[in-house]
Amino acid sequence: MKLKHLLKGTQIQLSPGLSDREIRGIAYDSRKVMPGFVFVAIKGFSSDGHDFVERALAAGASVAITEHPVSDTTSSSVVVNGSGNNRSLLALISANFYHNPWNELTTVGITGTNGKTSTAHILRWIMENCGIQTGIMGTVGHVAGGKSIPASVTTPDSLEVAAYMREMATQGDKACVMEVSSHALALDRVSSVRFDVTLFTNISQDHLDFHPTMQDYLDTKKKLFSLNKNTSVTIVGTYAPHWPDVPGAITFGERQEDTWRIAQIEVRLSGSSFTLLTPKDEFRVTIKAPGRFNVYNAAGAIAAAVQLGIPARDAVQAAGSFPGVPGRMERVNCGQEFLVAVDYAHTPDALERVLKQGSVIAENRVIVVFGCGGDRDSTKRPIMGRIAAEIADTVFVTSDNPRTEDPHSIIQEILTGISSEFSPIVEENRAEAIKMAVQTASAGDVLIIAGKGHEDYQILGTEKIHFDDREQARNALTGRGYRCAL
Repeated sequence: MKLKHLLKGTQIQLSPGLSDREIRGIAYDSRKVMPGFVFVAIKGFSSDGHDFVERALAAGASVAITEHPVSDTTSSSVVVNGSGNNRSLLALISANFYHNPWNELTTVGITGTNGKTSTAHILRWIMENCGIQTGIMGTVGHVAGGKSIPASVTTPDSLEVAAYMREMATQGDKACVMEVSSHALALDRVSSVRFDVTLFTNISQDHLDFHPTMQDYLDTKKKLFSLNKNTSVTIVGTYAPHWPDVPGAITFGERQEDTWRIAQIEVRLSGSSFTLLTPKDEFRVTIKAPGRFNVYNAAGAIAAAVQLGIPARDAVQAAGSFPGVPGRMERVNCGQEFLVAVDYAHTPDALERVLKQGSVIAENRVIVVFGCGGDRDSTKRPIMGRIAAEIADTVFVTSDNPRTEDPHSIIQEILTGISSEFSPIVEENRAEAIKMAVQTASAGDVLIIAGKGHEDYQILGTEKIHFDDREQARNALTGRGYRCAL
């Protein structure tokens, strides 16, 4: 592709000598530059791409695009983006390079604090079971053309988003379901993508290390609605506070006025069921996943599937066979007489939801093991401590992903939210905390290991080590004499 075609839609003016240069690829990491690439310099949170322009040119970049003049280079191959926003530029030229693949796919964008992953996976399951080959991008991994791709973030950068969606279209996928994080919306990772359906699950406190206020967090989430295709549908969950009032949106929740109304919810250790009243009919829905929050996730996914043309009865039937999402109220079953579940709940709202559901289905005590991540929103730590102590009968406070913070200090911040009348068990070593909790559990208990879910690592300092809550739970159950089948 010629550079002038790659930069179509931008305000960048090129000299005649640059306009017709052939471009073989795009990179924003100088280590990934190959001959014939365009290097886009982006100022990150820990490093600045402008410091690596010379390295990119030395690696063979045909052109480097910067947000401002770079003092240590006089190369005629450096072009300054007058808008000063190379993140937005990267999204636009990635769309041009990969020929807007979302126009060849039925696309769904899902945002919200909690429930994105489960809703996305249930929807993909419904679509695949109804004969629509579907790719996915999200927290637990991406799938393009049937090929699994590890995920380091919920929503990749715009270059990867365009590349993965092009791979989907090329390999026969007819649709793409994507989790869209607030970071992705704020950092222009999806600013060029267009969606057939946009879905908002809920909002609660999270990422206040990145967003200055909750209002800014909500406003950023709402940017998703501006990325609709001309005939798009917006779906909004009303089952949690602070949902946005979007004119013309389809709603789902428990209100009488909701377009898709949820009623007669029943939750059990083995799963959940509810009545879903649609604009035309009503269905009794039974899903294998326990927990009231999974009812909402399933309802949103079914509503989205129907808007995409799938008959409601078929969507309901397919949802009933959904096996669950790794790390989302995922059962660790070794034949024990109590429930052990691993869940990704790492926000106050998510922890409250999962513990309340645990209390509904528990025949005895609710036990929780949790911590809080380091280098992230610290204001939620005492809140999560308070929630755990108010709902659970036994609380183990431990380490999560401390990153570069002192794990002991994080735990102390959690403890400030717990009443002096409640006595939590503090064990900084997460593996030991899980072992202790399993040893404590007895018949009829619900033990929830919260915070890390599907993650198979722990971040200590800057090092990522292997650590899987599910493995640790199985080891502890085996230690008690139970036989665990993988």
